[in-house]
Amino acid sequence: MNTAAEKFDQTLLKDRGSFQSLITDKLGATPLDFADRFQAIRNTWKEHKKHLAAGVFLLLQYGRHSSAGSRDEPVFLLIKRSLEVAQSGDISCPGGMLNPFLDSLLSRIIMNRFAPFHDGNALNYARGRDVPTFRTIRLFLANAARESWEEIGLNPFNVSFLGALPTYSLHLFKRTIFPVVGLIKDPWHYKPNSEVEKIVEIPVHAFFDSENYCRCCINSDNSRLNQKRLQTCFPCMTIKQEDNTEEILWGATFNIITNFLSIVFENPLPMVSDKTRIVSKICPDNYFRGNSR
Repeated sequence: MNTAAEKFDQTLLKDRGSFQSLITDKLGATPLDFADRFQAIRNTWKEHKKHLAAGVFLLLQYGRHSSAGSRDEPVFLLIKRSLEVAQSGDISCPGGMLNPFLDSLLSRIIMNRFAPFHDGNALNYARGRDVPTFRTIRLFLANAARESWEEIGLNPFNVSFLGALPTYSLHLFKRTIFPVVGLIKDPWHYKPNSEVEKIVEIPVHAFFDSENYCRCCINSDNSRLNQKRLQTCFPCMTIKQEDNTEEILWGATFNIITNFLSIVFENPLPMVSDKTRIVSKICPDNYFRGNSR
């Protein structure tokens, strides 16, 4: 391990209450671009341009038996996208495209004190922001919760909302991600739908170990990918699986998680340099559209 891992105090991770409070306080004080970015996207709709908005849930969980880590420390709960959807084979957060009408309706239900997400201080921090920002957080929280229910069967009453992260815009798609963070209260039986190939868990402490970091070079026969000139290798993380294969975490989800860790812990993460190991990722020909959409 490098100096980042040496400086990282893992004991905090085992204190669930303190860890949850730290995340909520740090995210509550983080500047957000939700309202401005969403307004800019809505303006493109008026001009009949196809820029999409997506809410995703960055989920943390304790208590599952997994080779990814011990039961008394948190893991990020992610999904591997199936061949049925765009970006197939990528590791991502549960979530998906905003449904403006339905998610707006659900966002109003969230305000009922008997609705999910009212435990803890995260909604109070959100209310303390300007009105457009609060409404946009609420909208994409509803969006992420609906999509997580559809994709993996996650009951919104089983999630504590911890805050929101700055948006992230994709380079290969006209799409902006609005991430919200949640802590799963109790383990449950996953119910992946056809969009999900499998569930992937990564322990938080793994991001502070330089041996897990690589540079990812993209290989594909897809002409659109070639047009994007992806000769550059991107920072990534490899995740060892029980069958000794590796999954690659790269792109938007990698950046969202590392941004989250930088905000919460204020510890330097391992650096990726020209000497870091290179791995190859093969993107299927239908990477931009999937089999069904």
